[in-house]
Formats: sequence, C-alpha cells, structure tokens
Amino acid sequence: MQPSHLNRRKFIRYTAALSGGVILSPTLYQAAMGSQQLQRKAYWFQEPLRILQTVLREPDAVNYDAKSVVAYMEKTGCNTLIVNGGGIVDFFQNPLPAANINSFMGKRDILKEITDACHAASIRVIARVDFRGVEEKIFQQHPQWFSVDQQQKPKQLLYTRPQLYASCYTGYHRNEHAQAFIKHIISTYNIDGIWHNSIGVQGICYCKQCQESFRQIAGENIPSPDADTVQLDNYMKWKSQMAEKHMEKMKQTVKSFGEDKVYTAEVFSMFEAGSRINDGIDLYMARDHFDFLVSVAFLTENSEHIHYADLNYANTIIKFLKSMAPEKEAIILYGGNGTSHRYVMDPPVDLKVWLWQALAAGGRFWNCSFTGMHPGATYDRRTAFHQSDTYQFVKAHEKELRQQAAVADVAVYYSRATRLSFRNKSEEGDPFEAFIKGTETVLIENHILHDFVADDQISKERLSKYKVIILANVRCLSQKEVALLSEYVGNGGNLVATYETSLYTEDGTKRKDFGLTEVFGCSYTGEKVNTRKDFYQVIADPDHFIVKPDSNETALLINAGYTLLCKAFPRAKKICTYNPIVHNQPPEKAWTNEWAKEFPTVLENVYKKGKVIYFSNQPDLISFEFAHPDVRNLLARSIKYLAGNSLILETTAPESVHVGLTQSIQNPNEYIFSLVNTTSGPVRPLRSLLPVYNISVKLSLGKKLTNYKVLRSNGESSVVDRNGVVEVEVKKLEDFSSVSLTTM
Repeated sequence: MQPSHLNRRKFIRYTAALSGGVILSPTLYQAAMGSQQLQRKAYWFQEPLRILQTVLREPDAVNYDAKSVVAYMEKTGCNTLIVNGGGIVDFFQNPLPAANINSFMGKRDILKEITDACHAASIRVIARVDFRGVEEKIFQQHPQWFSVDQQQKPKQLLYTRPQLYASCYTGYHRNEHAQAFIKHIISTYNIDGIWHNSIGVQGICYCKQCQESFRQIAGENIPSPDADTVQLDNYMKWKSQMAEKHMEKMKQTVKSFGEDKVYTAEVFSMFEAGSRINDGIDLYMARDHFDFLVSVAFLTENSEHIHYADLNYANTIIKFLKSMAPEKEAIILYGGNGTSHRYVMDPPVDLKVWLWQALAAGGRFWNCSFTGMHPGATYDRRTAFHQSDTYQFVKAHEKELRQQAAVADVAVYYSRATRLSFRNKSEEGDPFEAFIKGTETVLIENHILHDFVADDQISKERLSKYKVIILANVRCLSQKEVALLSEYVGNGGNLVATYETSLYTEDGTKRKDFGLTEVFGCSYTGEKVNTRKDFYQVIADPDHFIVKPDSNETALLINAGYTLLCKAFPRAKKICTYNPIVHNQPPEKAWTNEWAKEFPTVLENVYKKGKVIYFSNQPDLISFEFAHPDVRNLLARSIKYLAGNSLILETTAPESVHVGLTQSIQNPNEYIFSLVNTTSGPVRPLRSLLPVYNISVKLSLGKKLTNYKVLRSNGESSVVDRNGVVEVEVKKLEDFSSVSLTTM
C-alpha cells in the first residue's frame, strides 16, 4: 500500500474536525438542509428497505435451498437479502489467493444459487464480506498481509474461535486483497451491493505500512499502548483518518460498477464514548460514506450480563441518523434471535414494539438471523414471522412512507467532542449517554416532538428551525459553536442548558468560565459540589411557571447528582437555589436555620431577544438514573415555557403511548402521524401490551388538511380539520396506529 499523500497541515486540519471543531463542508450542509439538496436521481436503496440477513454457518450449506429462502422472504414482505459472500469463510467457488472455500459446500456455489433465485423474484442481494482476519492456514500463506504488535508478533482476535489473525486499515489484506475480492464477486454474480462486516479495527498495529504512514503524517513513531494521553490521542486521530480513507477506497471499488451498487457497513451506538484506543469510526463517518445508514440496535448486548435496551432506543437512533442525512434510508439492525443467545428467540413483544418505534421515526428494518437458512428453517422458529406486520405494512404503503424524516419543535444538540471527552475519567463518573437519554425520557413522556442537531452541522439556518435547543451537559463547545448558539438566542431562539455546558473547548481544555456565560446569565465560581445525597433545591421564585404547580405545597425540591456553584447576574431570575447538605442522621439534628438562596440551580435569563433556562445541576442525569418527578417536571415545564403555545402536538395519550410525526422531504405537504403503544406490565421484557382507549390528538401544522388515509388502526379512527388544526381521534390502540396526512 502506498503511504498517504496527506501532508501534516491537512492532518492538523483533519484532527481539528475529529476533536470537535466545526468544519461545515458543502456535503454536510446539504445533508442537513434536506429536500432542497436531494440527489436528482433516486436509487433503489433510497426506497423503503425491508431487509433480511442470513448469517450462514458453514454447515448451513449442506441442505441450502435458495427457493425456500425466497419463499420465506416473500411471505414476510422482505425486499432485500444480505447473504454471506466471504472473507473469513467463502460461500462461493473463490479462485482468488487466500481463498477459504466452505468445505461443507462441495462443488456448489451458494452465492450464485441465492443471487439467481432472489433476482428472479425481484429481490435485491447484498453480499456480506468480512476482512477482519483469517484462520491460521490462510495466515501462513500470506503472513505479511496482517497486523503485528509492538514486538512484531502477529496479532490475533481474542474474541473469536478460532482466534483469527487480525488485519489493519493500511495492510494488504484489508485493501488490495479486499478490493480484488469485491471486484470479483460483483462482476461474477451481479450482486446489488456490499455489506462490509466488522469494518472497525481495534488496538494498535505496528506493521510496516502503519509505521510509515504515521511517521509521514504525524512526524513521529507510533506510541506504545501505555503512552501518555496526548500521544495516544494523536495516534487515534491518525487512525480515524486511515479508517476514513479505507472506507472511501472500498466505496469507490463498489461504485466502479455503477452508482446503483450499494456500499454500507454497521456502526455502533451513538452513545459509546469508547476507550482511548478504539476503532476510530463513528456515525459521522457512516453518514458521509454509506449509501444507507444502519446502526446496530439489538434488544440486548452480546455479553455475559444482560440488560434490555430502552424501548425507545430504536426510535432515538433513527431520529439521529435521519437528522444527519434525511435523504438516506435509516435502518435498525436487530435480531429476532438476539446476539448473546443466538439459538433462541428474543422477547417477541419487545421486538414488535422495537420495530414500530423505528417506523414512527421514519426508519426501516434489518432482521439479522444468526442460525439456519432463514428464520423459518432453524431450531427456534417462534419469532420467525414476528416482523411480518411491520414489513408488510411498509410494503403496502411504500408511496406514503418514502423518504420521511421527523418533524420536531425541539432539537437535542449532539456533540462528538463531548462524547470523546467522556473517555477521560471524571470526578462524577457519569456516562455520556445519561444526559441525552434522561432528556429524551422527559420529551417522550410529554409527547414533545424532537430530533437532533449534530455539532458539525450547526448553522444559523439549521438552528432557526427549532423553537427550543437543548444542551444536555454539552460541555465541549468550540468558539464557533458558542457564537452560533449565542446568535440563535440573540435573534429570539430559546435554550435549555445543563451543568457543564460550554465549560470546555472542543479539544477538552477547561475554560475559566462558561463559553455561554452571557447567554446563561451567570458565572461559574469554580466550585463543584457532590449533591447526590441529602441535598435540596429551594424554590426562590414561587410564581414562576416551572415551579408554580408545586410551590403552593412545598418550599423545596430534590437536588441530586452534582451541582456547580454559580453567581447569577443581576438581570437573571433565580427560580431555584442550592442549599448546603442537611444530614438526615440523627433525625433530631436534621434541620437548618435558614434555606439558602445565594447560588441558583435553575436560572432564567433574557439574552437580547431570546430566553434561556440554565440548570447548574443535572436534571437530565437524574431523570436517567432514578427519574424523580421534581427534575422531570422542571425540565418538561422549562421546555414548554420557552416554546410558549407553539408546540405542534397536543394529546390526551398517556405517557406510555409514544407519538411520531414525520414529513416527506420530497413533498413537505405530506405527513405521517403514528402512535406506538408500550403500555404493559411493570418489568421488561414485555409479556403483553394493554390496549389504550379514546386518544385525542391535535396537530397544529399551519396548513389546511386536504386529504388523509388511515394506514393502520386497531379500532375506529377519525381525522378532521378544525380551523387549521388537524384533530385525530383513535378509539382503540393495541400496538400501532398510523395515518397519512396531505395538506396545502
């Protein structure tokens, strides 16, 4: 592989972007602006996708029946198959060097059989390729293609059995070999695209190619694993650059066969801060390089200790992906048989809610089956047809569902720089995900429509779309971000911010005071207090909107998490204030002479034409961790107070019914409104859904309703326009209800 031609100046500019600096390329701006910048030609992968992936085991080739696979797909409403191509084990008669043809296949060619059968049924086929590593017999043929450690010994993947010999972003195996492999299967089998499995490379590689490239670009040697954080961060910036170059090279290899050929790969959670040394890939890269966006969204993780993901996560990740690239299909990769126990089903009710949640945000589905020819031909077939309702729904309503993205009053600001900063151990020990998830808990239960703004897509135009921007402990902000957010508020925008927001620069350097101190209306004293136990907030302004429902009956609200002690500016209103600890033992001594009102915990500030509610504590984290009603109410009322009477949606639905409103990015007069029922018993996984009755919804779209179509209903539904407000009545909701709306 040739050394990189990027010089050190470009490397520095690139690493500034990775550290959180805002570099708005035209491509990213176009993605953010949606329908105005759509590609002129729409390809098949921009249509509603309904994907099945069969991760074939070697013995599955023995009795493989392509006709059976196609019949299953037609019955369940799938239109795309992801199937094994090869890389680790080849499911075709591979004539290339380093071939590892499945010994169970004999002279058959499974890839040809299934591709021919699918194409005959008008089903698209994407080949799964995997270049993370090889078995020892292949390694011995080409040892120079693979990764080595600092002592130049071959690196192996400890989590695989057998332990595969690992490859890196710059080595021959992931590049020249992979390119030849991809070219062969596309040209030979006319497949419709490539699924690049396990695209990420973990750890540090010290192979000749990596060392030469790093030295040329960074001007130094690759650091040892125990080097200081500055050196390791510099290495990670280079590694991310190599990962991105690798993605682009693979994409161009696929696209050399036509723009209609798909290139995509999985990228994991939007919440993972990762260790200091990780694979260097995130969802920002996926947005820029993949033809459709897919994020792993299993109900449970592949680990020894199992917990169930939040029921709304499928909805969250679709909103996030769609907010970054609305013109691309956004897809959850889930599994009917899970990840850690792949031979038995995942809980079926949770799975169904999972799919409806994704659909309500404009998303699509990818069922990853890990055993057998297809889910209907394996050991546990109890959830083989669990996806039929959702897949068939999308199939029946492709026209209405095409290219939809969430409608939102509120945007949650997403900061990659802040996420990366959580690799460093903090005094609080809080996880990055807690602040966004806690905020979403409040938004979802109050039926407040929201989506996300990614930090590298911030602009005056983008921010102006929203009534309220939420900065949930966005501690790392560049000066450019500070300026744009200040301008947004100054021009009449509204902001909710919490805790350490803007206290650090994009590279994690601590400021002397908030970058947004004038906007917040307060200054940080430098003192941080652990208020996790026996702390309270004093209601300082009993008549303020966000505390008035409580102030007639209480003088105090709970405080928890950590609190920054801040000095309020004279113009700002203290709504609640910090009170020092009141020890609860012994009870006879649990009192104080006076409730303190010096340091605000909740503050309202008017900045030019806009308003800000700043929390010096952590209501978002608390809402995530133990969700006390006090902090959830404070957050919800703050958002409603700032938005005024202009929220799009009102409903009588209970908190357990989640709402979705999406809009066509091709025709802004077309909408899809959805209700998802999560009402059930007290624990996860769900055993059954309890029907909800007589739900009323009002949608203030600012347009006249001209037509509607009930796409799915569990009971009688009606839609009327009353003076420009669309009113939807749903008599009964069992799992999912949806209606398309056309306006003018």
